[in-house]
Amino acid sequence: MRSNKLGVKWPESRPEWEKNLVHKVNFLNLIGSFNVVACLIVFNIIGFQFLNLHFFVVLGLGAATFCLNYTGKFILASYFFFGIGIYLLGVATIYMQLESNVLMYFFPLTLSIVQIYGRRELFKHLVIWCILYFFTISFLVILGPKYYPVSVSETTMSTLKIFNGLFAFFCGLMQITVITWLNIRQEEQIRNVIEEKRLLLAELYHRVKNNLNIVTSLINIKKNNSNSQEVIDALEDCRGRVYSMALVHQQMYSGSKVGNLNMLDYLVELIRNVEHAFGGDADVVLEVDSNELILPISKAVPIGLIMNELITNSYKHAMVPARKLVVNIHVSQIGNSLQIEVKDNGPGIQSERQKGNTLGFELIRSLCEQVDATFIIGKNTSENSGANIQIKIIDYSANAQLFG
Repeated sequence: MRSNKLGVKWPESRPEWEKNLVHKVNFLNLIGSFNVVACLIVFNIIGFQFLNLHFFVVLGLGAATFCLNYTGKFILASYFFFGIGIYLLGVATIYMQLESNVLMYFFPLTLSIVQIYGRRELFKHLVIWCILYFFTISFLVILGPKYYPVSVSETTMSTLKIFNGLFAFFCGLMQITVITWLNIRQEEQIRNVIEEKRLLLAELYHRVKNNLNIVTSLINIKKNNSNSQEVIDALEDCRGRVYSMALVHQQMYSGSKVGNLNMLDYLVELIRNVEHAFGGDADVVLEVDSNELILPISKAVPIGLIMNELITNSYKHAMVPARKLVVNIHVSQIGNSLQIEVKDNGPGIQSERQKGNTLGFELIRSLCEQVDATFIIGKNTSENSGANIQIKIIDYSANAQLFG
């Protein structure tokens, strides 16, 4: 469970944000070490050698930060890195005094904090370090002048002002560039992973759909070879149920949003299949109040089976001699709930056997329990009152979109 020294390799079991955090801490540590070496050289050239010991201490602590990341203690390593920053800038401010613009280095360091801890999982660490930096800067501004150990000549102070101002700006640009480059790499990796998962999911739905179509074909073969009308009817019911599930998976991998089902498109295809199975001798009126009524996979298969049972039930039991069957299907979204109402102009559901003991209604009740739905059987209030079945599904759209 280790990254390598530069944070390039990472265990697959670790989350991507942890991997990215290690990369950022290591790269920022490299930048910080480079800056310390550059300051060490420049300050010795201008004769300001009071910070030499502190520079060497910081370089040693920077190596310890790499070691912490190497052992997988990336949160501790980030704390260590920012602690080093406070130590170095605090000492530098005391020795070089406020007029030297050394406090400008806190700007790139603050950028680093935001970039490293700018995640939901790490937000508390961001707050902690912002508070620590606030108190550190307040202390250096208010009480720092009381602890100046050396006096700085005007010539040296002038040089320090220019160098610190320019180098702090350069450090900020360097850190922004590196962090942006790392973010671009991470975004590309995430995009590749999402696309890979999209393709795998589409392939999964495609294979499931093909397998279910094979089952449908086998049922059709058995149905065509049977001489018993009862067996034929039972096999046709099974074929319709399997087809409704296959259609869910077909719509899910062929749609614009893999892993989600467009309710309108699905119902159009399902009604077409039921009409074909029963000869198409009916008027089916479909009303869906939104073209973007999307179902998640956890709800799509049960709802698809429920709709297949309701539509098939109207075709099987609502046919009346000398009257054309009319089936009205209304699907609407009410808040986070889905309201489904199926009406027909048949004789209605008259017997207790039809209301509760048939396999179709038992299946519907069982599926309603799966999707946390209410199931109400009633009659139309029109002159030719038929069946009126209402189903309300609570929170149907939870986690509906797998991929944008």
